[in-house]
Amino acid sequence: MPKIVDHDARQLAITRAVARLIERDGIHAVSVRSVAAEADMQPSTLRHYFPSSDQMLAATIAMVRDDQVARLAALDATGSAQGDIRQAWLQALPLDATRRTEAHVWLAVTATARTTALRAVVHDINAGLGHLCEATARVFAPHSDIGQEALCLRAFTDGLAVNAVSDPDTFTAERVAGALDRYLAHLRG
Repeated sequence: MPKIVDHDARQLAITRAVARLIERDGIHAVSVRSVAAEADMQPSTLRHYFPSSDQMLAATIAMVRDDQVARLAALDATGSAQGDIRQAWLQALPLDATRRTEAHVWLAVTATARTTALRAVVHDINAGLGHLCEATARVFAPHSDIGQEALCLRAFTDGLAVNAVSDPDTFTAERVAGALDRYLAHLRG
């Protein structure tokens, strides 16, 4: 009897292996051979799913996006627009091991995206972040210059993410969440 393979599970295992490699060793460590070793499979099996490193990276950044979307969809409404937006930001920022790994992947792929497929997924993620920034400005500072406030918020939250990834001992989850809360309070005026 032929072996039944769950292809979706195998692809997910590969993209999770890519994410671990990026976080641990950097994006330049991602190759068919290194990912196959990390995923505990033969390179030929991995190539069946992803013939190139760029295809693995595109699938990995898409997995990060999809995981975040699923977390957001699972949130219970707080009963206030400000509370809901704060919850969304807490899912987007690297406040735990899973979200730190996602931030590593996002930063690495953003910095090195060289194919149309990679750039398209990064663009989609950035558009979502831009939308969250605009929604935040509209809810927290409705009488301000929404575009300018959204731009400043994006710079602030990207800075939080970079620092949380590069210096997690200083930029702990508590400090990052506290900084976000102070920024949101500042927007409220």
